[in-house]
Amino acid sequence: MWPFTSRRIFGNRWWALAFVMVVCWQVIDMFGGAPGAAGNNATATDVSGAPVDDEQLRQMGNTLSSLQKSD
Repeated sequence: MWPFTSRRIFGNRWWALAFVMVVCWQVIDMFGGAPGAAGNNATATDVSGAPVDDEQLRQMGNTLSSLQKSD
C-alpha cells in the first residue's frame, strides 16, 4: 500500500517530516478543523443534508430505546 519502507522514510529527515505532515493533514481532514462556536445553533440533518424535525428525532430515540430493551 505505501511505496516506501520505514527504513527508507525515516532515513532522511525530510521524508520523515513529509510523512508526519501527511499524517497530520489526514487527521485534520478526518476529524475536521476547529470545533464550532459554543453559541452555534446547528440543525440536525439527515444523510441527504435535509433538516430533521423534532418528531423524526423522537421516533429515532424511541426506536433505539426499544432495541436496547429487547436485549
